[in-house]
Amino acid sequence: MCRLELTEITKIYGTKKKAKQAVQSLTAGFEHGVYGLLGENGAGKTTLMRMIVGILKPTQGQITCDGIPIRQLGGTYRNLLGYLPQDFGYYKEFSAMRFLNYMAALKALDPDIAKNRIEELMETVGLTEARNRKLKTFSGGMLRRIGIAQALLNEPKILILDEPTAGLDPKERVRFRNIISALGKDRIVILSTHIVSDVEYIADQIMIMKHGVFVRTGTQAQILEPVAGCVWKCVVPEQTAARLNAAYAVSNLRNCADYGQESGVGAPQVELRIVSRDKPHPGAVAVDPVLEDAYLYYYL
Repeated sequence: MCRLELTEITKIYGTKKKAKQAVQSLTAGFEHGVYGLLGENGAGKTTLMRMIVGILKPTQGQITCDGIPIRQLGGTYRNLLGYLPQDFGYYKEFSAMRFLNYMAALKALDPDIAKNRIEELMETVGLTEARNRKLKTFSGGMLRRIGIAQALLNEPKILILDEPTAGLDPKERVRFRNIISALGKDRIVILSTHIVSDVEYIADQIMIMKHGVFVRTGTQAQILEPVAGCVWKCVVPEQTAARLNAAYAVSNLRNCADYGQESGVGAPQVELRIVSRDKPHPGAVAVDPVLEDAYLYYYL
């Protein structure tokens, strides 16, 4: 097991006149388990991930692995890493096996060890039967699976996954989440996403990122705790629903086609789930929050 530490990490792009602070004074520690880095596009997630893997150098602050700065560790640290970037590059004419053998050579793996490792990983990601197919024939989900296979070739102790389920259909997303969940037992897995369901069921720790800072970190229970009493449900006429939708953070909106007739009110009704610190409507009732509600709450 290893421990990854971020201390007052800051990343600034541009000159003084046009400087942009993408990440601001972040401090965090990681041990084994799955860490869900949750935030909207532009929150600073990818910049943070690239600093952790050593592609970018922090403007300020320090990243250490077991107490030693990663820049000082050099190749020793890279050997601990597995990385699946958001934009995963591959050679379309390569078969899955040829691609993994190529990546194993780049990582300087012993050919005999690599052969056995590739066989294991093809089974792990469910691509054994597609091993000889060219990558250009793979679906988006299959490409993401071959991507995680290449990230695992060197049996990394730290696995960094940037938006790993982007573009996947629901079935592939579930398959991918299950693979990631299993991997977190004996390594650090940091998964960046803006899709709440990607981390809701598998993350041991959740970090909600906004404008380059962590606005809340902890277990799902700890994330939800401040949101209790701030989630409301109400059924209102369409006109009222439109007004509430414009004024509040609405996590769910559902038309109730038969509600008006059954209740005798006549007009079409809409059921809203609203995230608000104040009661948004006289008829609203408080309900228990879920992670999607919390995500909206921290972005209010």
